[in-house]
Amino acid sequence: MTTLGNNWFILFCSLFLAGYLVHGATPYDYSATIECHKQPLDPQYGGGLIANPGFDKGIEAWKIDGHVKIEARESGGNKFIVAYNRTTPYSVSQSFHLKKGLYYAFSAWVQLSEGSDTVVAMIYNSAQKTVIIVGSVIAKSGCWSMIKGGLTVDHNAPSVLHFQSNNTKSELRVDSVSLKEFTKYEWQDNRLKNIEKVRKRTLRVNVSNKDGKKIGGAKIEIQQRKLQFVIGCATPSSILMSESYQKWFISRFTTAVFDNEMKWYYVEGLQGQENYSTPDAMLKFFEDHGIDVRGHTVLWGADNIQRWVKDLPPRQLLSESVRRMGSIMSRYAGKLVAWDVVNENLHHPLFEERFGKNASAMFYKIASSLDSKATMFLNEFNTLEHPGDMVSIPSKYVEKLQEIKAFPGNEELVLGIGLQGHFDSHPNIPYVRAAFDLLGETKMPIWLTELNVMPCSNQVYSYHDSCPILLVMFADGLTLSLQAYYLEEIMREAFAHPAVKGMMIWIGWKPDRCNEMCLLNYELQNSPSGDVVDKLFAEWKTTNLTGVTDKEGSFEVKVFHGDYEITVYNPNSGANVTKEVQVYDDKSETLHVSISL
Repeated sequence: MTTLGNNWFILFCSLFLAGYLVHGATPYDYSATIECHKQPLDPQYGGGLIANPGFDKGIEAWKIDGHVKIEARESGGNKFIVAYNRTTPYSVSQSFHLKKGLYYAFSAWVQLSEGSDTVVAMIYNSAQKTVIIVGSVIAKSGCWSMIKGGLTVDHNAPSVLHFQSNNTKSELRVDSVSLKEFTKYEWQDNRLKNIEKVRKRTLRVNVSNKDGKKIGGAKIEIQQRKLQFVIGCATPSSILMSESYQKWFISRFTTAVFDNEMKWYYVEGLQGQENYSTPDAMLKFFEDHGIDVRGHTVLWGADNIQRWVKDLPPRQLLSESVRRMGSIMSRYAGKLVAWDVVNENLHHPLFEERFGKNASAMFYKIASSLDSKATMFLNEFNTLEHPGDMVSIPSKYVEKLQEIKAFPGNEELVLGIGLQGHFDSHPNIPYVRAAFDLLGETKMPIWLTELNVMPCSNQVYSYHDSCPILLVMFADGLTLSLQAYYLEEIMREAFAHPAVKGMMIWIGWKPDRCNEMCLLNYELQNSPSGDVVDKLFAEWKTTNLTGVTDKEGSFEVKVFHGDYEITVYNPNSGANVTKEVQVYDDKSETLHVSISL
């Protein structure tokens, strides 16, 4: 073999091993369950890297983790491992080697012998000397619950999988464990294939004359006017004062959300003194330009609520909260597409603490009666961003949804899942996908409601110097480029998932600064993140599509879901007809559109 031939052979092998030339990449398993099953399902991917994933070989490949005893058991034909006599949260473990640059999808089934508690799956990476939480679930006795998650690592290293529960009085049972590796190519290939499947539909245009005769050779022009998938953006009131910013905004986004201007403390800083002039003006601006608006937020139990609200005794707090709901929701009823009713009520359960566990459920019932057209959202942080935040893990989010729906009168309530998405460095993309899988099982619409990627720890990012000095040095290069890269990864992940229906980007632009992430600078020029958003808009839109009907008078093409304008030109008479069409996802394979010339 020649030197050139050797070089090509080496290059081919390298690409093959890296996954770039692998056709028929392993499909990602989007299946998940939020129900507690009598028996666990089989391990996904046959267990992947996990040895003895279904415990058909007893406890082979599994080790004692901490001060416990372990044994294999069988019940109803199902084999599993049990950790008992536990004096610490630990149970069982298994070792393997993880590689940098790969995506790992994780799943397992767990059960407790008594009570309920959060069971956490974590992996210790010896090179990073860190514990990475890869998934968790509220486990129960008498049935099996599914953990689904994932991870990436920054170093090749021996690693150890652990399962933990603080309920040491209970046995911890584990079954159907899986850890599947994907190359970057495979992960992205699955994403692209899913976009083709869940975000597009075949459109067939059938052209005939007034007598019904099919017209071949007719020219077709197709223009998409609006994407069905929602991509919106947050804005403060500064949009009212900058015509250039207005043009930038309305040329891109279909939905808006206000930073603070609808919040209780903004419109009623002093008790009894309401001022809606700013949100009224903002809403009118967006209505005039055909842009939908999300209502953020009706109630919020966080520490930064007005002092006068925080100091109210329970009875008066309830009265004032209901008055607040009536004030803002009656004012904007029928004008908004969604409401964040009780913001961050998993992390800030002020109303539950004051009024009892059904407080939020009661408020959601009131909200639906005040505005029956809008979707009522929970809106939480860290469900995607930080697997280690046990307050808002997917199973606890689902538990809250079920609690609200179970309240008398809420059975038919239309709820939405709001995931804020305030990511810092190194988002755990496999975990994000797994969380979408789990929450998607509710069949409720998922939105990323406050999406950003923070380049530094500061809450406000100046165009000049608010980041730590180490990051300021790279503010125009590495830091912002990485921020843009991670933003793109998250947006692509969301767009590719069938359960996600929209995403709102959180930038808070003002002439002198923006909050956490900037899409444009003070001169209204795109940042790297802004370029990413524009690139994805262009990629996810069907534009300037032309074609010619065949001899049967038909033209067929696959297009993104959305609103379209179709123009047909008669090749003989020169006449033309334009028709507006909605190509939406209704699970049918082909949308037939008939046009008569």
